[in-house]
Amino acid sequence: MSLVFKDSLFDAQWLRAVGHSSSGGAEVGECFAAAGLIREPNVESWFGAWTKIAAHVLEEAQQSEVHGHSASALAAYLRASNYFRTAYTFLIGTPVDSRVVSSYRRQRAAFEAAARLMHPVAERISTPYGAAKLHGYLFRAADDALMRATLIIPGGYDSTAEETYFFSAAAAIARGYTCIVFDGPRQGAALIEDKLVFRPDWEAVVSPMVDFATRRPEVDPAKIALMGISFGGYLAPRAASTEPRLAACVADPGEFSLLE
Repeated sequence: MSLVFKDSLFDAQWLRAVGHSSSGGAEVGECFAAAGLIREPNVESWFGAWTKIAAHVLEEAQQSEVHGHSASALAAYLRASNYFRTAYTFLIGTPVDSRVVSSYRRQRAAFEAAARLMHPVAERISTPYGAAKLHGYLFRAADDALMRATLIIPGGYDSTAEETYFFSAAAAIARGYTCIVFDGPRQGAALIEDKLVFRPDWEAVVSPMVDFATRRPEVDPAKIALMGISFGGYLAPRAASTEPRLAACVADPGEFSLLE
């Protein structure tokens, strides 16, 4: 059953965007406004509509910040980030469309503006991975020195570290967890900026993240869980199969075949 669009992919991606409203990544009315500008199944129309809404919300965020309305600025920066990401969803492919790169950077910049307004401030991290480094964020539940149960969240096929905040990190932080999100090979910055592609042995990606986590004072090394989102529902169990330092693994959802 379709909700907004007859095209199943357009409908699914619209639902993905509006679904982040529960964690601050969308306003239902703004998502319907974007839908009203889209001529399905026209990809150019999709990109233009979401970019227009994202730019409008970003301007609202910047004006709120200038006038000292930090709560409003934080909320709008988060939504702008999600909308810029949503805009380039159907443009991902080869050869690389320059709009994917620019929209990715705009979604990241909007999120980083939001991160500076969070309490505690979210920390950008750059974790060693072979000769490269993986982009991500560390979120603390409170501004204290307590070691806390920690959730590490890898995303899916086309997600970003920034979007992963909306999927589960925001909920985890609110419930007292330390949370780490990151772009692994073929995700977000690793793909768009560093041209790193997927690899099946995801344990080679997660173990450096666990190394990083165990060195952090906010992390209880005996209580580290790994939660894979979407295609991460394959990647996370694969990584957990050889990483004994993980206390738990969640596949949301479990993935047996990306194609199916």
